[in-house]
Formats: sequence, structure tokens, C-alpha cells
Amino acid sequence: MPKSKQKLHGFLELSAGQDPIVDIVAIHGLDGHREHSWTADDGTMWLRDLLPDDIPNARILTYGYDTDTKNFSTTSRQTIFRHAGAFAEDLSFLRRATDPADPKDDDSETEGGLRDIVVSTFAILFFGTPHPGANGVELAKWMGRVLSVCMSTNDRTLRGLNRESSELEKIQSLYLTASKRVNTIFFYEEYPTPIVKGVSQMIAPSHSAVVQEDSKAKVVVLRADHCQMVKYTKQGDVNYRKVVGYLSELVKDATVVVEETRISENGNRGVANEEIASSLHPIPSKSGIRVSKSYVQRQKLYDSITEKLLPPLPSEHQRRCILHGLGGGGKTQAASFWIEKNKD
Repeated sequence: MPKSKQKLHGFLELSAGQDPIVDIVAIHGLDGHREHSWTADDGTMWLRDLLPDDIPNARILTYGYDTDTKNFSTTSRQTIFRHAGAFAEDLSFLRRATDPADPKDDDSETEGGLRDIVVSTFAILFFGTPHPGANGVELAKWMGRVLSVCMSTNDRTLRGLNRESSELEKIQSLYLTASKRVNTIFFYEEYPTPIVKGVSQMIAPSHSAVVQEDSKAKVVVLRADHCQMVKYTKQGDVNYRKVVGYLSELVKDATVVVEETRISENGNRGVANEEIASSLHPIPSKSGIRVSKSYVQRQKLYDSITEKLLPPLPSEHQRRCILHGLGGGGKTQAASFWIEKNKD
């Protein structure tokens, strides 16, 4: 990666906050920039210049990564899904480095840190995110092919934004699983965005900017086009007041709810750890077969094995029974339990 790009990637702290109780993390989109994407034409960068006054008890961060679809030097070959994974790991490392009280556990540091991010994420605000795919992708791909004659281009991210993209389906499925305990707001644009001279298009209209299956999420319109919906020049801006209003309410509720969730999560994991510890001390058996104390008998499977191996009528041939299934499904324990009960 060129040094010029390295300076623009990763986290940038815009405000340390006054006794911060939450982190607000801004992530740009396609062909975005961790500062410019949020900066108005007059130079006002609302995350740095406006938001700290309205929410002083928040640490405010912005994150940069390479989603350039064209560049005179080089472009990334990462997919959307891999970009997401890299962001989650970077956030995990940042939290561990800057918060000594950040909970750690007996898992690997990365796995434990990622789990804590899931537990600690209270809300997600999407600004014109094209969940089922974006309009204008084919035009952008065509322009990329033309520009590739004189500059580096990348259509991997664009392919991921095509409608009916398998990568988008995978991401959406993961989101729906995680969003059950997250407060979500979908902001969408009201006006079309100028793309090339004389051509304007709605990039992520309401039906595209919403995950339809997430019925509990809020859906809010911002009176701007796709690019201007995240650029505000003053605190009196109608779109800014709307966004900061929702953020302020979320911050009020975040700490209590997240702490309750963390306590519950730690409690559930404590029970699981006790069960694991118990399973490490199996029930002793005279036959030498070791059965876990936590094994739960599956009567239907037990009866089926019995029917195969101990038929009511004598057989001329040795009886056999084959247990098959995915790894970790309990085949060994089921067989050990049956042998223990029928060893005589």
C-alpha cells in the first residue's frame, strides 16, 4: 500500500470526549474518505466541529479503509465482507489498547474482543446504505472499464453491490442475526444525486436503504441527496438536528442497557464454562468407557441402536450399527452411553 494511502486508513479520533461513556464510530462508504465524506463544502466536518458540543460525553472516531474503485496509484482487491472483518478486528484492538477495563476472557484475544464488540454495540445508524444493492452500479463499472486505460481500477467492491449479489445476501443474513438486540435507524435520501453532467439518480431510495426483514428498525428521510445527507454546515441544519436528536436519545439509554447485556452475557458464559469443566471429569465406568456428566440421553437414538444391535431374534451374523453425522454432534457420547448401559 502506498504511504499516501496508509495515512488515510484506520481510526482517527475526532474528539476524546469529556468523561466519555460511549464511542461513536463513523464509517464511510464506496469511494469514501474518513474525513472528506463527512465534510461540507465550507470545510465544516460535523463529527469534529458540531457533534462534540451536542454530545460531549462521547468519544468520536472515524474509520478509513480503501474502497476506491479508481486511483492513479493502486486500488485494494478486498471484498466488502473482508473489509468488514478487518474493521471489526481493528476496533477490537483499539478498544483493548485504549481501555484497560475492557473485559478479557480465556478465549483468544481477537475472539474475545470481537465478542465484546457485539455485546457493546447498542445502535447502528445507516445513511443511504444500499442493502439489496445500489442503483448506478452498472454505470460505475462501465466508467471504471474506460478509466482503467490510464489508472488503477477495482470492480470487486462494485460486483458486491450488484442487485442479487450473494455477498450482500450473506452480509444481510449476518446483520439480521446480530440486529435482534441492536437499535437500528435507516436514513434514506429524498433527492437524486448528480452522477455525470446532466445525469442524476437515486442511489439508495427508501426501499433500498432499508432491510425489510428488520421490522423494529426506524426509517427516517433526510432532505438531501446521497452525498449531502451526511454533510452539515451548522447546528441549526434541519438534517443535523434530526440526526443528533436520535443520537442523543440513544446515548442516554446505551450505558445501562449495554451493562445489563454484558452482565447477562458473562453469566451465560459462566454457566457454559461450568458445564465444560464438568465434562472434563467424566462419569467413571467399570467398562472403561467414559461418559460425560453433562450428556443428555436421546431416547429415540438409544432405542434405534438397541434395535440394530440387540434384535429380539438371534442372528447368524455379527450385528453392526454405524453412527454418522457432523463433528461435535455427540456420536461418541451416544455410543459410549449405550455401551455403558448394555455392557453385560
